[in-house]
Amino acid sequence: MNIPLNGRIAIIDDNIDQAQPLMRSLSKNQMPYVFYKGNDLNYLPEENGRYNDIRVLFLDINLINEAANPDIKQLRSVLFSVLKKVISPQNFPYVLIFWSRHQEEHGELVSSLFENDLKDRKPISIKGFVKSDFYPNYASEEEETEVDIIEELNKIISTELSYSYLLNWENQVHRATDKTLQEIFSAYHSFDSWKDNANHLINKLGISYSGKAFFGQNPSEKIKSAYNSLTYLVNDTLEKYVNSNEIDNAKELSIADSEISKLESFHSINRKLLFSDDIESYEYPGAVIEDKNTKTESNFLELLNNSFNRSQIENELTEDEIKDKTHAQVNKIINKYSSSKRKEIRNSWKRIYISATPLCDYVQNKYEYNRCVKGIIIDSKYLDYIDTKSEAIFISPKFIFDDRSCIMVLHYRYFFTSNKAANLKYLNPLFRARQQLLSEVQSKLSRHISRQGILFLDDR
Repeated sequence: MNIPLNGRIAIIDDNIDQAQPLMRSLSKNQMPYVFYKGNDLNYLPEENGRYNDIRVLFLDINLINEAANPDIKQLRSVLFSVLKKVISPQNFPYVLIFWSRHQEEHGELVSSLFENDLKDRKPISIKGFVKSDFYPNYASEEEETEVDIIEELNKIISTELSYSYLLNWENQVHRATDKTLQEIFSAYHSFDSWKDNANHLINKLGISYSGKAFFGQNPSEKIKSAYNSLTYLVNDTLEKYVNSNEIDNAKELSIADSEISKLESFHSINRKLLFSDDIESYEYPGAVIEDKNTKTESNFLELLNNSFNRSQIENELTEDEIKDKTHAQVNKIINKYSSSKRKEIRNSWKRIYISATPLCDYVQNKYEYNRCVKGIIIDSKYLDYIDTKSEAIFISPKFIFDDRSCIMVLHYRYFFTSNKAANLKYLNPLFRARQQLLSEVQSKLSRHISRQGILFLDDR
């Protein structure tokens, strides 16, 4: 069963008495939920408030007094106001289940609402139920019916395969965090004071991550150190759950319309795999920062020159261009075309550097200088003009940036350190390289720094 276990089920109803049977069903099955009274603003979150993460939404279509017999226009207006507060544009993916006695008519109302006014909050699936099919007369004790709301909900989730697998993963994350806390604090019954022993354990977790630096940290940094230790433990437990978990209803995920132009591009997916949109700190490991200082532009011009693949220009020369030309004349033509191509690249480049400081040094505040590597972000169509054979150059996979396919080119000869109090006036944070990409950058940087080279004579 892949129904959310982490409080991501929401119920919107104007009559709590009619919602209580559903609440009891969810409670009996240990499925947390949140209830919103649809005709009371005190129950609704502030619009554009905190990020919400609803996965299943039960919605009563009529949030107006039933005795008023509201028309479609009135229903639509109230639903729009309530849903806009409860569901944010960031709330995705989720399924919507609406209660109605007029399935066809109200089904069109809900579909139209999400196709137009609430398009940015559209659910992946909309299903219509009749309350009385599950809870006749909304009695204080549920009567036996031929349909079970939990079974029907599970069927809805199971029909959306990719959605059900994602919910399964979220449930495993939930179980992994619970398992980790159980393992760390399982012996608390053996001690007289829960608080003292918990404080002791949390401090020791912080020390295990930060070492001696823990004792010089402020309370916030100490708690973060403990969190980092817990994160390592959760990741280990989650990995075990993922690899040993039995997947319900496991099937191949087919694509009805496999025309690649109608699907998200590989380069767009790469952006998500390689980078995060986090721009919180200039010094955080993996931070990719744009350098807009005109005084440093010459360094990047040199970087591009030293990264440029002149042999590609040579390969593009036609027979007519080099016919009867001396080596010096051909070299002059190559220089001219190379200069023109580098200028073309600079028209759309971003001059950047990436923070390569080890995460442990950053978290433990053990560094005096931030370690960085300079580079550029350029259109991926210029990849052939970058020297891919040089060990001093790192080239990322292609990814979407500024609505175009790009690559990030780093040059390890332009490794530098910056003071923590460096001038931020000309710096613009773009995004953050994820840990795997950062580790690859750091690993190749380490090899570049530690290479010894060899002594030899050339007889040419």
